Amino acid sequence: MPRVPQLPGRAKDPVLGRDALGRAWGSGFAGGLRPREGGANARMGLATLVAGTVVVNTSAVAANSRIFLTTTVPNGTVGFLRVSARVAGVSFTILSSSGTDTSQVAWLLVEPG
Repeated sequence: MPRVPQLPGRAKDPVLGRDALGRAWGSGFAGGLRPREGGANARMGLATLVAGTVVVNTSAVAANSRIFLTTTVPNGTVGFLRVSARVAGVSFTILSSSGTDTSQVAWLLVEPG
């Protein structure tokens, strides 16, 4: 099989899990991706909906953050989840399509690179 040449600045360092420019890549760290959970600058966590909504306080959220949501413990009338508002550096709001949704929701912030 022919060898595929590496692009400049893209060489992987398996020890540090970073490319030649110092950017983290994939799951190079033992145990894979491990974002900060809990605290004022959390990048992932759990939130419980009250009447279909919850505000998540985290200084890690940015205007262009990708916010991934999934129901982990369904409760009440489960609806579709979305981010309805965000204030960069402060918080974001999770909203269910059901006003009686009281589910637990897992969330994850990812910054586009």
